[in-house]
Amino acid sequence: MRGTGALWLTVSPFLIIFLAFSFFPVVFSAWLGFNRWDGFSPPQFVGLDNYLTALGDPVFRKAVWNTVYIWLVSTVITAGLALTLAVVINEYAVFGRTYFRLVFLLPLLVAPAIAAVILRVFFTANGGLVNMLIGEVTGTPTYFSWFDSTVWIKPLVVLLVVWRWTGWHMIIFLAGLQAISRDIYEAARMEGVSRWSIFSRITMPLLAPSIAFSVITATIGGLQMFDEPYVLTQGTGGTDDAASTLGMYLYATAFTQFDFGLGAAVSWYIFIAVVAMTLLYRRISANLGATS
Repeated sequence: MRGTGALWLTVSPFLIIFLAFSFFPVVFSAWLGFNRWDGFSPPQFVGLDNYLTALGDPVFRKAVWNTVYIWLVSTVITAGLALTLAVVINEYAVFGRTYFRLVFLLPLLVAPAIAAVILRVFFTANGGLVNMLIGEVTGTPTYFSWFDSTVWIKPLVVLLVVWRWTGWHMIIFLAGLQAISRDIYEAARMEGVSRWSIFSRITMPLLAPSIAFSVITATIGGLQMFDEPYVLTQGTGGTDDAASTLGMYLYATAFTQFDFGLGAAVSWYIFIAVVAMTLLYRRISANLGATS
């Protein structure tokens, strides 16, 4: 009995923290998704109405499209740039890898609000560097409002995401490249294999687990994206909600409109998508491990 009591005493701090900050919020969110509650009046059970309301809301559907667009485009560009940088640094920067890691990781250390201010210096309508450059080239003063454009606001969010996260993914790829034995490359060169064949038939297959991890983590982060579009559009989502994401829709629903039930339903949609992508990553990793 003393041993059991001591064991419970040992694990109780972790158990209390887990119940308070993990288990209870999940259970409460699940219950809240089936109720209508503004935080003040008594909760009202509405069944699946919150989930159906979200699906029927055109703003929610637009947020889904914006989230998928920003995630897909930014992931492709980020992965391509990060892989290119990692290959170049691994191949040529023999003595400066630590320096390059630090340099390319710095944008991630910049707060999203500061990063948005930096981007606005380039793209603001009046006095922005991009408009000034266009004016110099065309000979006509340009005052194009990039952040009010329904066409350009999503690419600007993509640009901010790529700038912030390329370094992080580059480090993942660089770690994967450094784990590949140099003996494999030396043997391939002795056999007269071309550089492209070495890259496509040796590097890429052996780097596949790192690529899968990078892409899936980018996907999970993209589904929960909030910081970049929020600070870039100053919380408005852009003209006609052109850059509003699921994270922003959830925030506006729960903490601006005080519809906590609908917000909980949206959070469960996001959670299901994240779990699905996590399971996909585990399946891909298992298949790659079996192939290796």
